[in-house]
Amino acid sequence: MIGRKISSLLLIGTAIFLTVAQVSAEDAERNWMRDYVRLRVLEKNLKAIAASKSTVDSAELQRSLTPKIIGGEVAGTGDNPFQVALLNGNIQDNYDAQFCGGTLIRKNFIVTAAHCSDFVAAGGVQVLTGARRLDGTGVRHNVTGITVHPNWDTSTMDNDVAVWEMATEVTDIEPASLATEDGNVGDNLLATGWGQTGSGPSIDLRRVDLPLVDVTNCNDANSYNGQITDNMICAGRDSGGIDTCQGDSGGPLTRGASHPLLTGITSWGNGCARPNLFGVYTRVSRTGIRDFITRTAGIATPSSSWQVALSDGSKFTHAGVWVEGWATGDYWRPFVADVNGDQKAD
Repeated sequence: MIGRKISSLLLIGTAIFLTVAQVSAEDAERNWMRDYVRLRVLEKNLKAIAASKSTVDSAELQRSLTPKIIGGEVAGTGDNPFQVALLNGNIQDNYDAQFCGGTLIRKNFIVTAAHCSDFVAAGGVQVLTGARRLDGTGVRHNVTGITVHPNWDTSTMDNDVAVWEMATEVTDIEPASLATEDGNVGDNLLATGWGQTGSGPSIDLRRVDLPLVDVTNCNDANSYNGQITDNMICAGRDSGGIDTCQGDSGGPLTRGASHPLLTGITSWGNGCARPNLFGVYTRVSRTGIRDFITRTAGIATPSSSWQVALSDGSKFTHAGVWVEGWATGDYWRPFVADVNGDQKAD
């Protein structure tokens, strides 16, 4: 019976590969990340089944596309500490379970890519926080809700963003702040992820510095030829050689060393680290993207709307969550306001 089950799952995987092969070349290049994430989860399920039976060669079940972060190095403890890993909740080993990245934006909310989210159920996935290595460190959190951007377009990868709510709060990690500006062309941005270095997926979180690219160059005929929307930004070098790639999907692209601002969400790209084909990221500063994130996670934006009636005589509340505001600077930073307007870390 186990053999039949594995055969059936392999047929499902084959069917997905055939479906990918039948779409147009342009769509295949654009959608490979999303299809890869689906196949990676399938691979992990197959591996979990195979690992329980000594007669099955699990190595045969590991062949697939693999995640990569090209031209980087092992991340330090201060590099995007709010980075999280998205896990297949049915697999105990963190290394085997990881299929995407994400960013902690509130104690119990993370943001990631829609293409990491539109095919999974909250009950089947978990979020790993506080881990630099995919060994046994970090804390797993169950997921209670997944909200994908209502205008997420699977064919163009536009609005590639989703917010996940966790069942438990993270109290020992400061959430990321959301950028309201992209920064200047040429500015170095920091991308992190558990990607492949060439020999296989890395157990260590890795980092790479990527310069912000002018959207005009990214949309040039020699690059993406008009495929970059207003909801996307590009980062990388004209010569290639450094990039994020499969498996880093949904992870953070930040700017600023002292107080990093979440500027992009790893989304898609044509190949990995290829000349003139930069990494493409969801543009967090874009109003429609940022508003979706803050609204879904219950983070109020700087406006009079957060000054609502007191519910308990000590703090403002709104829709059942503590109303949060902003700190100075070009980013949102969550805090709770009490009666006197004092700021308290959320």
